[in-house]
Amino acid sequence: MTGASQWRPAAGWARRRALQAGAALTEARRRPDGLPPRRLRARVGAPGAQEFASGGAAAADALLAAAAEALGERSAALAGVLDFGCGSGRVLGEMIRRGVGEHRVGVDVDAEAIAWAEAHLPGARWLASSANPPLPLVGERFDLIYSVSVFSHLDAVAQDAWLTELAGTLAPGGVALLSVHGATALEAFRSGAVATAWCPPEALRGRGPLAADELWSVPYVHSRWNRGDLPGVGAGYGLSFHGPEYLRAHWGRFLAVEAILPRAISGWQDLVVCRSRPPG
Repeated sequence: MTGASQWRPAAGWARRRALQAGAALTEARRRPDGLPPRRLRARVGAPGAQEFASGGAAAADALLAAAAEALGERSAALAGVLDFGCGSGRVLGEMIRRGVGEHRVGVDVDAEAIAWAEAHLPGARWLASSANPPLPLVGERFDLIYSVSVFSHLDAVAQDAWLTELAGTLAPGGVALLSVHGATALEAFRSGAVATAWCPPEALRGRGPLAADELWSVPYVHSRWNRGDLPGVGAGYGLSFHGPEYLRAHWGRFLAVEAILPRAISGWQDLVVCRSRPPG
């Protein structure tokens, strides 16, 4: 038997759960203070304590550098900061520790992660949201909106809906920093250097390079085996890859795309620097 018939999501799930159980038992004796439990860290792709902490710090560094470039002196005195897709506070926790922003809000579809952050990370307001707009915010605007590894998983319909929502939430003169998978990420999947247990391997390895004007999405195969790993997400949630011209032309209908910073987040995801579109 060949192709998709060899793909066994249940077997992969069992192997992962066995490894995770052993790691969790070991970590329970020595987990660093201030970090969420392993199951919550794993949902953002960083189950290890060190990779979770260092990755959050590196992402905060990259975001703040991009904000400083876009906003100049204003970046030192941000009023409102919104983390769209905050999880259990991997990046927003860093913003709190660094004193970034006077008013900080984190939103995520993972209600368990939000509950953990609310209990352990004072200094921000933590809100559970649905997989579809609107955000649980009433008339609030933010000088800095950032999102790490959300638009890299949304299909075209969900992206357009959330771009509309974020455009209406960004304060005049503010900046939105949104990470995406670009050509580098797709090449890693195509070559087999990176894999996911939630997509049949041939779906990624069987296609050509990403076109500059392309958005290509592959939905995850949702099942009872990964339901607990993907709480709150929509049916089209999976892997999405963005060409730079697609971002400029299509995203430009919602926000003004000022720059695309290749591999700015974790050496893996591109960072799209956006501003509010001028009226008219």
